[in-house]
Amino acid sequence: MPVEMPREAYSSLKGQWNGELLLDHLKRLKEKKGMLWVLGITSSDLYAPGLNFIFGIASLGGTEALISTYRLKEGAGEKEYLSRILKEALHELGHNMGLGHCENPSCVMHFSNTLADTDRKRDEYCYICRTSLPKWFSTESFRSFP
Repeated sequence: MPVEMPREAYSSLKGQWNGELLLDHLKRLKEKKGMLWVLGITSSDLYAPGLNFIFGIASLGGTEALISTYRLKEGAGEKEYLSRILKEALHELGHNMGLGHCENPSCVMHFSNTLADTDRKRDEYCYICRTSLPKWFSTESFRSFP
């Protein structure tokens, strides 16, 4: 469902939206609508304090996450663009499930500072991250790789 972003989350100085404020907005919306979990997807450019931009943001162990497609289209065909969106969504939802950043550059939980980082990752959790997921997420539906 389309949601209007709160104007106070926009920085005219940066020309970007504050991801932390938008995440708070999603949390309030989720509670108001009685949703269990929410993943927001925006085509707007996001930042977080101390970072020039972010591909996404999530509450660690929480139930709200947000990704931006703004920078993901750069230099990508349709298939690569959709792959980047999937990876960033899985990454932020991984944070919701309690996962931190992973040292394995192929793992979807590896921190992406550039599109090359995102492209290098696979669209799945590595064995270590998979085994760290809560039991109700550790199912056969997760493919395995080292």
